[in-house]
Amino acid sequence: MLHNKLRGQVYPPASNMEYMTWDEELERSAAAWAQRCLWEHGPASLLVSIGQNLAVHWGRYRSPGFHVQSWYDEVKDYTYPYPHECNPWCPERCSGAMCTHYTQMVWATTNKIGCAVHTCRSMSVWGDIWENAVYLVCNYSPKGNWIGEAPYKHGRPCSECPSSYGGGCRNNLCYREEHYHQKPEWMR
Repeated sequence: MLHNKLRGQVYPPASNMEYMTWDEELERSAAAWAQRCLWEHGPASLLVSIGQNLAVHWGRYRSPGFHVQSWYDEVKDYTYPYPHECNPWCPERCSGAMCTHYTQMVWATTNKIGCAVHTCRSMSVWGDIWENAVYLVCNYSPKGNWIGEAPYKHGRPCSECPSSYGGGCRNNLCYREEHYHQKPEWMR
């Protein structure tokens, strides 16, 4: 999964980045929202417990991976807050237009994801009507982007994994072998 590949490559390196698994309930809720063709986060009742990234395009084909990569590329506008710079909390470190897609993707304790793509016949996007808009919704749990917190702890990869991982580490991510054989790799 591209999310895990990118999460394992963060800089500075993360000491507590958890491996992300596919969650069918999050996929169902993403599909239900995408089918509404509303260019906004939602539904509000779900957003109290999940994080969400959205993308939309029309015209030339773009894969879901294209959008995931563009979310990650917001790293160029993000400055990682080192602990000595932020006592008692870290202010938002986004120097560009947007970096919250990136920070949700690399939120260390977010370990479940479900996404869906839907083609909307007509969709209002930024005040214009887009015909045949391709809408990507990704839902994350537990949610990230808590104000005043860094997305992950800086340090040697896997050196601060939760004890539930039993010391497992794969591609710089906290990994628990027995929980990830439920689906073939290509489905995760």
